[in-house]
Amino acid sequence: MERKTILGIFAIAMVAVLGVSMVAAHGFGGFGIAQTLTNEEKAEMQEQHEVMQTAISEGDYTTWKSLMEKRVAKMQSQITEDNFNVVREQNQKMSEFRIAMQEARESGDFSKVQELQEEYGLEGKGFGNVMKAGSKMGMRNCPFAE
Repeated sequence: MERKTILGIFAIAMVAVLGVSMVAAHGFGGFGIAQTLTNEEKAEMQEQHEVMQTAISEGDYTTWKSLMEKRVAKMQSQITEDNFNVVREQNQKMSEFRIAMQEARESGDFSKVQELQEEYGLEGKGFGNVMKAGSKMGMRNCPFAE
């Protein structure tokens, strides 16, 4: 019984780590990945997710391990210096945007806020939608979003 509990906790932890990893790998806030996928790719992702969930809930370690190994292999194939440079550049853009927006908000310069939103392709999005900034700032081209 104790071993099953430990395995269950481990499986849940792995799913959580995988989820966080996917968010981090998809452009530091560029949650617009679904916008760049074809319907076929979306269906495939959904199917893989469902298979993973089924394997976990049914305690099917072999299937879970196989799916995880495929994901790890895909991630490892994307670890290149070129991809690192793309991610670094995107991170720098996001940092510059966040700093400029914070300075504009703190100073009450709403025209600067609007100018920044237009510059980064976020016009009309308001302050609360910075999460989508990544996809508007070229983050859709993130090498990990494939």
